[in-house]
Formats: sequence, C-alpha cells, structure tokens
Amino acid sequence: MFIVLYELAKHCGDTETQQFCAEILEVFEKNDVNGHIEWKR
Repeated sequence: MFIVLYELAKHCGDTETQQFCAEILEVFEKNDVNGHIEWKR
C-alpha cells in the first residue's frame, strides 16, 4: 500500500507524501517487515 502511494506521490510531485511513505517503508525495512518486497526510491 505504501509503495503504491509513494509512486503516486512521486508521479504527482507531492514531496510531503513521498517523504512520509519513504519514512514508513524505511521502518519496515529496518524491522524486516515484508522483507520479500523491494521498492525503489
């Protein structure tokens, strides 16, 4: 969900939402939540 929202924000130029999603996804990575999913910045 946050990856899709991140991509939509990136496409629309919404840097605030993009940063929010990136921070959440970084927490997911740090805690190995959904570790099988990879996302590109």
